[in-house]
Amino acid sequence: REQAAQSASAARAHAKANQPKHAKQMAAAAAAPLAKKMEAFLKRVRKWDSEFLCLGNKTEAFSVPRPEELLTRITANLDYFCVNYAICLALFALIAVVVYPQLLVLVCVFSGLWYALMTRPANIKVQVGAAFVTKKHMQMGLGVVNALIVLIFARTMIFATIGASLMFVLAHAGFRSVPSKAKGKIVEEEGREP
Repeated sequence: REQAAQSASAARAHAKANQPKHAKQMAAAAAAPLAKKMEAFLKRVRKWDSEFLCLGNKTEAFSVPRPEELLTRITANLDYFCVNYAICLALFALIAVVVYPQLLVLVCVFSGLWYALMTRPANIKVQVGAAFVTKKHMQMGLGVVNALIVLIFARTMIFATIGASLMFVLAHAGFRSVPSKAKGKIVEEEGREP
């Protein structure tokens, strides 16, 4: 009996010792495709000085478009500078969170709540009265509470930030002449249309 108990405890210790290695391997395997996607995403970042802001480049500068070319210019620039615009939107959001203390508090509180919920096992169930609440129910409930609290306490700040960032993106896309590297794509797409 004693020997069986020792071998069982040794087997449990061995399983615990190998568990972190397995978890690390699974985490590394899951992170590999994410890293490749992030790398492909970041490869599309255009140069901030010469391409995005046209510093030192007089041939492709900002200009007022003719009404008939405005939509094609905005579409081409949104496609060509999409990653730069995403970074600008994230920067607007970060500045809003830092400038408005209410948003900072909301971000901290709800980040903690979401972290606490997301780190629970997938099969967690909480009994509330006669009903069982699953993790999916808790996620939906926290999402609704999160949205309501943000809309009640920070709607003006949120909408002002969204409006300012969209105005910036559309103004840049409208006034920035289409880069020569993106003009080839426009000609190809126009040739394919029936």
